[in-house]
Amino acid sequence: MALTHTGAQFDQAVLFHRSVLGLQPHESVEVADPYGLLRSRALSNDDGRLRLVLNLAPASDGDEHPTQHIAFVTDDILAAARRFRAAGAEPLAIPANYHDDLDARYDLDPAELAAYREFGILYDRDEHGGEFHHFYTATVGRVFFEVVQRSGGYDGYGAANAYIRLAAQRS
Repeated sequence: MALTHTGAQFDQAVLFHRSVLGLQPHESVEVADPYGLLRSRALSNDDGRLRLVLNLAPASDGDEHPTQHIAFVTDDILAAARRFRAAGAEPLAIPANYHDDLDARYDLDPAELAAYREFGILYDRDEHGGEFHHFYTATVGRVFFEVVQRSGGYDGYGAANAYIRLAAQRS
């Protein structure tokens, strides 16, 4: 789950989740957002099964109710994307040049890459070969959903793809 906060709420939320829930904070990262920098800090329990991301929203037009984010884990991202579409839902539309870039950066199987393009699946790989596959829904009200698959020990949150999601949500 990702919770977006404004101003002083961000540091208070980190302290709350650390002291009351016993979650361990990870390094803060800053992600480029079409409206400014988005500061993000992950927290997790000892075995990593419970993960929470806190975001500090960039200054906005006074919106005190930022968008929230809930992620679900799957062990087969393509099967999940197919079930999602079969249920009548469409994933967030991802610009075609994102998948063109994936093709240039990674040696992905062409059929796999075609499926990623078809279902709006984003991909990341860490320095240890761990992989992260994920797709998003459109925002409904003030919440959007993400479906994720981690493999090979990938422990991140797909921060390398955050700017793509943010831009796609704004278009």
